[in-house]
Amino acid sequence: MTGARLQRAIGPAAQDVVGEALGPSSTSQGALPHAWWDVYSALRSAVDADPLITVVEKAHVVEVGQDSASVWARTETGEAWTADVLVGADGYRSVVRRHVDAEHPDAAYAGYVVWLGQSALPPSHRDRPGGPDFFPSGDDMLAVYPLAERDGQVTRFGWGWFDPNRNAHFRRIGAVAGKRVMRTPRPGDIPDELYRTMATAAGHKWDEPWRSAVAEAFHAREVVATPIAEYLPDRVVSGRVALLGDAAHAQTPMTGAGFEEAVTDARVIADALAGTDSPERALERYELHRLADMRHRVSAGQSFSRSFAGA
Repeated sequence: MTGARLQRAIGPAAQDVVGEALGPSSTSQGALPHAWWDVYSALRSAVDADPLITVVEKAHVVEVGQDSASVWARTETGEAWTADVLVGADGYRSVVRRHVDAEHPDAAYAGYVVWLGQSALPPSHRDRPGGPDFFPSGDDMLAVYPLAERDGQVTRFGWGWFDPNRNAHFRRIGAVAGKRVMRTPRPGDIPDELYRTMATAAGHKWDEPWRSAVAEAFHAREVVATPIAEYLPDRVVSGRVALLGDAAHAQTPMTGAGFEEAVTDARVIADALAGTDSPERALERYELHRLADMRHRVSAGQSFSRSFAGA
């Protein structure tokens, strides 16, 4: 479904750029995911090719505001931009969310970390890709999903190790504080001993062909530790300001729908704003159309988190 929704959400020129980068079926098939960095790179190429889009990098926005005629965003250096509408697609630690719902600004830590990696798919499994597949072991769970290449072949798989048992480390390094996720840890934040411990644990928790690949990734430090944050929205619009994606409805990756839901948000916002002379009414329509679905998806993920980690 994601490919089809993405095709509807971006214009023909962007579809051509994305198709060239990810393969001709990338925006029409929905069976197999691509690696996230490949998707990001393809979409960024489409953005860079669009003369109507200006990208400003390394600008740390610290404040947004609005009046009856406009909205603005201001960086820590005092630089400011003014527009008719502001859409906060700034992730689970959204600055824009503080403006939209000051009484409920923070996503909550779900109580577990997901270790993410990519590995070569054994040749014996390349002719029968499926997934995602989930393998529980004690308190942990391994999610495995094949990754499509540009030519449609499947030679790699992505995996996520759901781990509720090492919260103390992530609190100790400041990645988690209280009920909030503060940041995604950098590789240097993870001591060699913990990488070795995880590699050893893989050896007795998971079956082949996944066991060796996961252990090897930990030995090579080619793993990203992601503390999971969840945000159940009460509102996603305030006047001329709206939230989209994780800023609006951060959810556990167990839902498998974060990117798809963000694409849907973008499409509904674009449709609501098309031809309108009232940004406020257009964004009200967006919230009316999307809020119930957002809450349903996040709530379903929270049910998993509570059962998995007691969050």
